[in-house]
Amino acid sequence: MNAARSIYRVHAELRPTGNSAGFDDVEAGRPVERRLNRMERVVTAYRGQIDKRSGNSLQIAFDTADAATLAACEMQQRCAILPQLSGNRIALRIGVHRAIVQQRSEDRLEDASAIAVQLASADDSVIVSGIVAEALNAELRKFCEPFAGLPADLAAVQIDWRADIPSAAYGGEALWPASRVGRPLGSYLALHQGLKTLELTQDFTEATVGRDPLNDMVLVDDYVSRNHCRIVRRFDCIVLTDTSTNGTCITPDEGSELLVRNDTVVLRGKGLLFFGRTCNGERRGGVRYEAY
Repeated sequence: MNAARSIYRVHAELRPTGNSAGFDDVEAGRPVERRLNRMERVVTAYRGQIDKRSGNSLQIAFDTADAATLAACEMQQRCAILPQLSGNRIALRIGVHRAIVQQRSEDRLEDASAIAVQLASADDSVIVSGIVAEALNAELRKFCEPFAGLPADLAAVQIDWRADIPSAAYGGEALWPASRVGRPLGSYLALHQGLKTLELTQDFTEATVGRDPLNDMVLVDDYVSRNHCRIVRRFDCIVLTDTSTNGTCITPDEGSELLVRNDTVVLRGKGLLFFGRTCNGERRGGVRYEAY
């Protein structure tokens, strides 16, 4: 009996909506390239895999419906804040469908990719198949609306990616490994929130956190400032600088809770970060960190 598992295929396509026949990305200042680069960073944060980058589009695979949908929403958000071209606006279309992967056959993978392309049918939208919507967690399903712009035999749902998606929709605190194998040279930091992972290494030395979509880790919460804090990797330590109104609460696995407001502190060991509020014994909603 062949083993089978589900994966979620995403087709994300950038489309110039003006005179696309005469559009040249290089002459225009590479607006498509800039968007694709941002989209690729989002895919990495949600642990997806880019199977193909072709022209203005990405073919991506995710292990869960939640990861595929949340990544699609964040891709839209990160592209929406970039400036548009005069007379040649760039729209982003995203479609998501589930595939059943057989151990000895890739046929259904190809079918799922074709359906994801078909679902990516409306500008600046995230459209998922009905079977994907059914697999979403209850919090994410609140942002689903029926979409009637496709053939009747293809049940489709549109995701309201412009809405403020609460942290509960990210599945809460995920499991965290007790230890890591093969530490990189120098200091290291990993931030883990639900399905997102962000690392500071010798190749990526600085990260910002806040509500502003330009941040490396974007948090949607009334208590989080637009530019809440900056975390920098130095060779011998990890430094967090709070620039917020409400402060950053550091709750280490071992040691006392510390509230940092408009100040700098060195992160060490493992624990939780709460942005704009204290822990108060409630671990949900925190960002898990590991620093050494």
